[in-house]
Amino acid sequence: MAGCFRHPGKASRNLLKELGSSISFGDFSEYGTSESSQLFERPPWQKLLSIFLAELIGTAILMLFGCMGLVPKSPESVLGPYSGAISFSGIVCVTIVIIGHISNCHINPCVTLCALLLGKLPIITAFVYIVAEFSGALVGYGILVVVSPYNILNTAEPGICVTSPVAGLTPWQALSIESMTTGVLILLVCAVWDPRSGNGDCGSLKFLVIIFMTSVIVGPLTGNSLNPARSLAPAIYNNSWDMHWIYWVGPFSGTVVSTLFYKYVFMALDIGEREK
Repeated sequence: MAGCFRHPGKASRNLLKELGSSISFGDFSEYGTSESSQLFERPPWQKLLSIFLAELIGTAILMLFGCMGLVPKSPESVLGPYSGAISFSGIVCVTIVIIGHISNCHINPCVTLCALLLGKLPIITAFVYIVAEFSGALVGYGILVVVSPYNILNTAEPGICVTSPVAGLTPWQALSIESMTTGVLILLVCAVWDPRSGNGDCGSLKFLVIIFMTSVIVGPLTGNSLNPARSLAPAIYNNSWDMHWIYWVGPFSGTVVSTLFYKYVFMALDIGEREK
C-alpha cells in the first residue's frame, strides 16, 4: 500500500495459500514467500520493535496532522467544510508511504483485528500493534495540545477532534453508521490484500479516496472515527465521554462482520469455483 507497486500475479490455485501466508500494505512483491510469512509467524524482537516504533510514530502523525486540520486559527474562527476530510485523508496517504514498508501501516486497531481474523498475525504481534496504535494516538494529540496557538482543550463542546454524534442522531443510528462505514473500509483493506484484485497498485491513493469520501459524508453525522484509537485520545485529553462507547462497538463490530464475510464468502466462493 506504500506507493504504487506492480502486482506479481499468482496462479489461482495458490490464492488461499498466498492470502493466508502473506499480508502486506507495503511490499506486494513478496506474496506467498516463506520469508514474508515468517515475519509474522515468528517475528524476532527486532522486527517487533520496528513494528512498534513505526505504528507509534505513524499513529502519532495521523493524530497530530489530522486533528490539526480541525483546529481553527482562533476560538472564534470557522473552519472550511472540508478541512477535516483533507487533513485526515492526506495524512493517511502520506503515512502509508512513510511506514508501509516497515509495519504495513495499520495505524488503526480495526485493521489489526482484520489481519488477526484473517490469520495474518499471531496474537503477540497483534498486541504490539494495538499498544503502539493507542500510545501513538495519545502522543500525537498531546503534541497538538502543546503546539496549538491557544488552549484547545474544552474550548468547544465536546472538544477539538472529539468524535460524537450530531444532535438528533440516536445512539443506535450513530452505532449503525460507524459500523457500516468501518465495514466498507475493512472491505477495501481485504481487497487490497487480495492477490486477485490487483489493488496493490497505488493502494495509498485508494485509502486517500475512501477516507476523504467517508469524512465528507459521515463526518457531519458521527465524526467519521472508524478507529477507536483516533477517538480515545481526544476523549481522554478533553474528558469527553458522551456516547464514547459507540466508537468502540461500532468500528470493531463492522470489522468483524466485513472480515468474516470476505473470508468465508468471497474466498469460499473462489475456492468452490476452482474446484469445479
